[in-house]
Amino acid sequence: MKREHKRRETPLSLWEYTQQRVRLKQQLGKAGTAELYQVTVCHFLKFVGNPHFPIRELSRTLVTDFVTYLQNKGLATNSINTYLSNLRAIYNAAYQEELLHYAPYPFKQLKLRREVTAKRAVPVADIQKMATLKLRNSKEELSLDLCLFSFLACGMPFVDMAYLTTRNIHNNELVYHRHKTGTQIRLEITTGMWQLIRKYAPTDGKRTYLFPILPVEKPTYRQYKACLASHNRRLKEIGSKLQLSQKFTSYVLRHSWASTALQCNVPVAVISQALGHTSEKTTRCYLSELDISELAQANRKVSGVINCLLVKKWKSNKPYL
Repeated sequence: MKREHKRRETPLSLWEYTQQRVRLKQQLGKAGTAELYQVTVCHFLKFVGNPHFPIRELSRTLVTDFVTYLQNKGLATNSINTYLSNLRAIYNAAYQEELLHYAPYPFKQLKLRREVTAKRAVPVADIQKMATLKLRNSKEELSLDLCLFSFLACGMPFVDMAYLTTRNIHNNELVYHRHKTGTQIRLEITTGMWQLIRKYAPTDGKRTYLFPILPVEKPTYRQYKACLASHNRRLKEIGSKLQLSQKFTSYVLRHSWASTALQCNVPVAVISQALGHTSEKTTRCYLSELDISELAQANRKVSGVINCLLVKKWKSNKPYL
C-alpha cells in the first residue's frame, strides 16, 4: 500500500507522459507525429538536464529559454516552431486529461511565425525533360515515373502514392485520403496517369500496392522512411543528369504543380483543394465542395503537356487496367 501511495505522489514526468502519447499516435497510424514527439522531448530534456523533469514544472521562462537554446544550436526557425508546437501539443493533452493542476499557461504569449522557405518548384520545361528522359537503371526509372505521376496527380505526395491500391480506383477517378491531414482527394485519371498505373500495376497478386515502393504489405514507419530516403537519393542522381538548378527531392513536383497552377490562373481555393491542404479555412467557409470536373479542368491545364508526352512515349490508347 505504501508503495502505491508513493507512486501516486510521484509527479508525472514529461518523458513518461510523452511515451503514452507516442504509443497512442502510433496506434492511430501517426508514426511521423510520434517520432517528432520523441525528438522534441529529447531536445527539451537535454536542455533542462533532467530526464525526470516533471511536466507540471514547465513554465513560460523555460519555454523562452528553450527557444534560445535551439537558436544557439543553429536550428532553422521552422524547425524550432515544429518543436515548440509539439511540446505545446503534449502539454495541452496532459492538461485536457486533468493530469495537471492549475498553473500559468507556459505557452500563453508564444507566437509561431513561419519563415518563408526557398521555393522548390522547377519550371515546366524541366518537367518536360523528365517526361522524355530515358534511364537504364530500373530503380531510377521508377523514381522518375513516380515524380511524373505526382505532377499529373495534382502534386500527390510520395507517401500517398506509396500506399495507393486498386481500391483507390473508381472507374476513371482516383479517390484517396491524405496521410497527413486525412482530407479526401478525388482526381480524374488522365491517360498519362493510366500509362504509369498499367506499367507498374501488380500482376501476380503478391503485391498489395499499386506501385512497387514499399517492401512488404504492412511496412513499419522505419521501412517507409528508408524507401523515401532511397527515392530521394535516386532523385539527386537524376537531378544531376538533368542539370537542375536546385536539389531534386520528392516534394519538388508537388511545389511545381502548385506554382504552375497559379501561373495558369487557377484559383488558390482550387489549388488548395487539389493539394489536400486544410489551411485555406477562410476560403472554405464560403466555398462549396468543388466539382471534380472543375478540378479535372484545372489539372489538364497544368499537366496537359506532360500527359501528351507520356502518351506519345508509350503510344498506347488503352484507358483502363
